[in-house]
Amino acid sequence: MENFQNAGSGIRKMFIASVGAVVCAVLLFIPIINLLAIIGTFVFGIISLVGLYGAGKDIDGCQKAFMLTIINIVISVVSVPLGSGFVGAILSIAEYVLNFMVVYLVCTSVGSVMNQIGALEAAQKGETVWKINAVCYGVMIVVAVLGNIPVLNILAAIASIVVAIAALVAAVLYMIFLNKCSQALNA
Repeated sequence: MENFQNAGSGIRKMFIASVGAVVCAVLLFIPIINLLAIIGTFVFGIISLVGLYGAGKDIDGCQKAFMLTIINIVISVVSVPLGSGFVGAILSIAEYVLNFMVVYLVCTSVGSVMNQIGALEAAQKGETVWKINAVCYGVMIVVAVLGNIPVLNILAAIASIVVAIAALVAAVLYMIFLNKCSQALNA
């Protein structure tokens, strides 16, 4: 059996970072501590990146996901000065596609490892997670397009609320997947 020590440690970091990121996302809505939540989101993003890099030492899909994450960070930084409008929507769509590809690569490649080591329940969770994320990111892309059509702004706003709730559910399922995989690899 292959040794996945780097992957186990990396996936554990990714799990911790995803829990922290979700907590920070919820705290963003509390005005008094939202600056702290922004800083926390940045810190947990770094932890996730370190974990993804570590997992990528053992799992090729995680290595590819790490590279896509770096590209996505560059796009995010470039999109800030460009603001909203057509170019902003295109960059948002690119970010959504890259975010989904990262989730897909992590879920499928780590799921494959779970199959190799006999953790079939964790592998199945990975498949469910990437499929739910595919739907969420697909709807986010539609919302990004609709948001740029003046007569459909209200529809886009309503859809964005629904997709935010679905994305939270998808994030929790992703956390559960990462936790199960971390436990299986660190057992």
